[in-house]
Amino acid sequence: MANDESRWDLGCGHGSFDSDRSKGERVYRSHAVVLLAVLVLTVGFGSRPAAPADPLSILHEGESLTFDVTWMGIKAGKATLESKGQTILNGRPVYHLVTTARSSSVISKFYPVNDRSESYLGMDPFHTVQFEKHLREGRYRHDSYTVFEPRAGRALFRYLDFSQVPKGVSRLEEAERYGKWVQQEFPLAANALDELAVLYYARLLPLREGQNYTAKVFASRKNWDLQVRVLRREMLDTVIGRRETLIVEPLLAFEGIFQQKGRMIVWLTNDAERVPVKMESEVKVGSFVSTLARREAGTAQAALPPGGVVR
Repeated sequence: MANDESRWDLGCGHGSFDSDRSKGERVYRSHAVVLLAVLVLTVGFGSRPAAPADPLSILHEGESLTFDVTWMGIKAGKATLESKGQTILNGRPVYHLVTTARSSSVISKFYPVNDRSESYLGMDPFHTVQFEKHLREGRYRHDSYTVFEPRAGRALFRYLDFSQVPKGVSRLEEAERYGKWVQQEFPLAANALDELAVLYYARLLPLREGQNYTAKVFASRKNWDLQVRVLRREMLDTVIGRRETLIVEPLLAFEGIFQQKGRMIVWLTNDAERVPVKMESEVKVGSFVSTLARREAGTAQAALPPGGVVR
């Protein structure tokens, strides 16, 4: 029996892959209902630009963004982006980000989604230290950890092989009794980011109309050059008030749910905070719309201690 690695693709965002292409694409589309529009913001800003003097001006401890996701007017689910603040990972000071996605009660009746991903960041330079992903999408299960080692130029990817785990077992602690952890090593580009971290990096940059930006992101076990185009400004009524926004269009090259199949548009507030307030992504039938429903601003962080943040 093939191990679990043959069933999925570590794509940008929370997609999965099946050796049966049509089945894999159904998994992508179903999960995209919940989270695609939110995480599409993670494509594209600056492979080696100078970072702002104070990155933690955006990385507020306790900031929580909650999005309502709809498809053709039907409530499909909720997604969250959370800044947890500073913590210690393996004896090193890091900054902790979390994203979750859950399907609505209607969608859950035929395709329940309950996903969580976490990113741990070093600040000098801004880069990913570790990224973990825990997905429960219908009958699909996935758990993995990726350790970014920029000085060694490698990413260590560790995933749980679910091939021997009974179908009814979902909780990670129980699944570990049946499955085994498998580790793989891949080349890593300098200062590479994961798909969650690059969203927050994007919010730090001085975006301007008519400009294009690129980034190095490690996903799908590869290093990707991602691009985004800043289209124009637009006034928008949002849950945090009427705001001028910048409309950006990611130009996607990712495998998985971010494969370019339809246009994707993102609205960021045109202020110092660059809050994502709305996202739209076209599909074969209609489009997904993700709208900011609630924001807790959190508090600004003090700088992390110098040194010890680059492996």
